[in-house]
Amino acid sequence: MTTTFITGANKFLGHETARRLVEAGHTVLLGARDRERGLAAAASLGARFVQIDVTDDASVRAAAADVAAHEGAVDVLVNNAGVLGRVGPVEEYTAADMSAVLDVNVVGIVRVTHAFLPLLRRSPHPAIVNVSSGMGAFRRGPRHDRPGRTDGPVHRPVRNPPLVTPHRSRGRWPRPAAGTLTPDVGVRGKGRPAEPG
Repeated sequence: MTTTFITGANKFLGHETARRLVEAGHTVLLGARDRERGLAAAASLGARFVQIDVTDDASVRAAAADVAAHEGAVDVLVNNAGVLGRVGPVEEYTAADMSAVLDVNVVGIVRVTHAFLPLLRRSPHPAIVNVSSGMGAFRRGPRHDRPGRTDGPVHRPVRNPPLVTPHRSRGRWPRPAAGTLTPDVGVRGKGRPAEPG
């Protein structure tokens, strides 16, 4: 069984993921910013609570240190924490509004991944799962002539490339698309787009 750390796991998708993993016998470390909600969620699931604010470097480092001291390694990191931000007409958005969203949804993933890489490297089969939503996709929107269709790209779930051992994938993982950033490798140049996993 695996040891899985999930950010934003005190509610919604993160909570349900934690519930299912605990039910299947996995060790789950429930990460949440709010201590009271995190403790309550962890207690209800049989998981261990680890406080983490993905927007705060010190909090992320403390969470990684806590996990290192108690579990020693992490097999799966689930970057689930995310915020929607303000919803409204584009002319009402400010740079500060967008920065707050990006700090959680983009920079937070980098911050947490960077802090947890040493723990993932201790696992024989590490994995990183980055959770997103349709709100994170750039697309034109629904096609009114064809209900259920969009003009934008079709988004398929794919497995993350093995970020901690990028050259030892043995063909089990899709290659990152051209121009994508992969830690340990850098920005990938021209090449094939990632294939579905």
